[in-house]
Amino acid sequence: MGGGSQKQETIYPEFGETLVQQGVGMGRDVATQQATYIPGFGPTVASLTPSDNAVAQSTDMMADAFGLPASGGQSYLPQEQVYDGGIRGYSSAPLEKQIVGQIQDAYPGFAEYTESFGMNPVSGEVGSRAPEMQPVELEMQGSGGRK
Repeated sequence: MGGGSQKQETIYPEFGETLVQQGVGMGRDVATQQATYIPGFGPTVASLTPSDNAVAQSTDMMADAFGLPASGGQSYLPQEQVYDGGIRGYSSAPLEKQIVGQIQDAYPGFAEYTESFGMNPVSGEVGSRAPEMQPVELEMQGSGGRK
């Protein structure tokens, strides 16, 4: 009984190979940016409008008139910030910066390792573990020798 062997091979067309290479290249390019932490500087939460503040104040006055406890207004809130276009709100950036600083102080090895995948947002210098610092380049060879 004679038997032959069969070999099944999947061959990418050249255009598909090019698209995959471009996609991986773009992924490598944005990976460094995604690994770089930059807190948001815009408003995170909107502040109360002047109408909202007036309602809270009148509610407190009414509660006080009946001997009920008042809310104390918004004395517990930080000072609102005014952004471009007159948008009023609060930003989480100061708190985020504080937390990142605490992590860097408490766990410097972890912070350094994590930051080595990203880039310095001021200088643009990439970390030692960023994809562009790695010695391996992608090269596909699935075209089956066709040109």
